[in-house]
Amino acid sequence: MSSIAQDVAHQPAKADAMPKRYFSPRRVLLCALPLLVLVLWIVALAGLAAADATATADQPARMAVQVPSSAKSSNVVMLEMSIAVTRKAPARQLGAVVRLRPSGSSAVEVGRVSIPGGSQSFQFKVSHVLSHREAGSAEVEVSVIDRGGGAPPSGAVLSIGRAQIVTR
Repeated sequence: MSSIAQDVAHQPAKADAMPKRYFSPRRVLLCALPLLVLVLWIVALAGLAAADATATADQPARMAVQVPSSAKSSNVVMLEMSIAVTRKAPARQLGAVVRLRPSGSSAVEVGRVSIPGGSQSFQFKVSHVLSHREAGSAEVEVSVIDRGGGAPPSGAVLSIGRAQIVTR
């Protein structure tokens, strides 16, 4: 045997030898990427959920709607909207008062509805509110009420899912 081969064969293993890296930064990043995308998706959905207007006993829900230019000359102008019960108060007849406030004007009540639960769609005739208005925007306001009379239920929460003004 040569002397070099003997020296290599009799050398002890180095204590500072690098172990095999199972968790390299690249591998960790690739595995964490789907989790990061999931977190961003959840945050985005939470932002969309917060975008819905919510009404409580203390504060009405408000949502802006566009008034089409044809609203001034149309015979029938409707407010189409959906209202969902986010949290129902126990043993109450949950309802809502819907008002429409054209820009530069005061709010006008356009209807009252009972909401037993879930999400429901409603239509309100608003021709009388928008008949002399130019196209622009208006604000829909939804207040929580107790349809049986009395104070609004304190634990109830309603949300406006969508609202739009249409002409026919």
